[in-house]
Amino acid sequence: MRAVILADEFFATRERPLLQRLEIGLADEGVRVVHAVPESVMPTEGESMFRTCVGYPARTLSILRSASAARVARLLEQAAGADEERIDVLHVFGGSAWTLATEIADELGCALVLEVWRSGLVDRARELAPRAWRTALQAPDPAIERVLRASIEGREIRAAPWGVLAEPTLRQVFPEGRAVSAMIVGSGRDASAMAAIIEGLQPVAAAHPDLLVFCDADTARRAGLWGVARRLRLDHHLSLIADLEGRRDLLLQGDLLIQPDAHGESRSVVLEAMASGMIVVAAADPMASVLIDGRTARLVRAQHPAEWSATLLDILRTPERSRMLAASAHEFIRTHRRASDHVRAVLQTYAALVPENANRGGFPRDIT
Repeated sequence: MRAVILADEFFATRERPLLQRLEIGLADEGVRVVHAVPESVMPTEGESMFRTCVGYPARTLSILRSASAARVARLLEQAAGADEERIDVLHVFGGSAWTLATEIADELGCALVLEVWRSGLVDRARELAPRAWRTALQAPDPAIERVLRASIEGREIRAAPWGVLAEPTLRQVFPEGRAVSAMIVGSGRDASAMAAIIEGLQPVAAAHPDLLVFCDADTARRAGLWGVARRLRLDHHLSLIADLEGRRDLLLQGDLLIQPDAHGESRSVVLEAMASGMIVVAAADPMASVLIDGRTARLVRAQHPAEWSATLLDILRTPERSRMLAASAHEFIRTHRRASDHVRAVLQTYAALVPENANRGGFPRDIT
C-alpha cells in the first residue's frame, strides 16, 4: 500500500514528531509513506525531515490551483514509485491544506483522509462537497469525534486518538538545586488568555526569583507577550525560543507545561509532556478529553491571572502531590494514548476507505 501524508506549515514544523512516529508505525506494517510539506519548510540538503519528502506551494492563486495540484500529484507518484502500484490514500494534517489536497487526491484518484484536529474545522468539514473518491473525517480526540457525528450525516467519520511513546521511568520534576522552568505553548491567537498567564506568573516569580519561563517566539509575537512581560518587569524571566513546540528535546526538559489556549485543539506536545513526567497546567477545554483535572493535569477554569497564580503556587508549594499528579498522567498516557494504538486506528481508517488493499499487504491480518 502507498500513502501520502500531506501537512501544512503548522504540522510540518510543530507536529513533526507526531508525523514521524506515524510514518515509522505505518512503514512497520508495510505501508510505503511519502510526505508532502510546504516548499517553505522543506529540509535543506543534508537535513532529514522524513524518509521521502516532496515540496508543494502552500500559497497558490485559485486559477492556478488545478495546475499546481496536477504537478504535485505527478511528483508524489514519482516519489512513491507509483509506476508499480497507485497511491491509495492521501492523509491531510492542517486545515489550510484541505483545498489543495482535495484537488491532489482527485488527480491521484485516491481516497482522502482529513484530520479534524480542532473543533473549529467541524463546520468546514460539513461544507465540503461530496467527492467521487472515498473521504473520511478523522478525529484525534473522542470529544471532536462526538461533535463530528452529531453535526455531519452521511460521511465516513473515524476516531484515531493521537498517541506517544511514554518513558519507562519518570524523571523527577522540581529537583533540588535547580530553578523551576515553565514552557508556554499555544497558538497566540487569544491575546487576552496569553496575557492572563503572564500576569498570573508575577506572584510566582516573586516567590521564586530564579523562575525560568520559555515561550515560542511566534506565539509571543502574535499575542504581544513581550510588551506585557516588560510592563510587569518579568522580561528577565521570559525567553523566546524559535519553534519551541517543535523542539521537543528542549521543551520536555521543563517542569511545567502551560497551555493558556482553550480552542478545542489537539496538540501532541501535551501528550508528550505527560509521558515525560512534566506537570501540565491548562485552561479547561471540553474538546480536549486528555485534560482531566487532578488525574492528568491541573485545570484553570476562569481565564483570570489570579486563578493562574493560585494554581501554579499550589503546585510549587506541594511538590510531592504534584509529582503524584505527574505519575498519574504518565500512567494515563501509557494506558490510553499509546503511539501503537494511534497507528492501528489510522490503518483501520485506510482499510475502510480502500478495502481491496486490506488483503494485498499493508494491513495487519486482524485490522479488517
